[in-house]
Amino acid sequence: MVTKNVHSTTRNLDVDQEMAMIEKGQQLAGHFPDADGLGRARRVLEGTLSEADAYAELDAKYSPTAH
Repeated sequence: MVTKNVHSTTRNLDVDQEMAMIEKGQQLAGHFPDADGLGRARRVLEGTLSEADAYAELDAKYSPTAH
């Protein structure tokens, strides 16, 4: 028997629950994300920020020429 997995681009998320999992996972790994990073993650989960734009924000924040 062959099982085929089909992925949908539509997701129903509990953003608060996902944020709690992200924050706790980061803490367990020894990382403590700042409000900026958590806000960026929330905006990606909510769909108000694309992943590409999130990466662009990180590039701008940590680029040596941004300072």
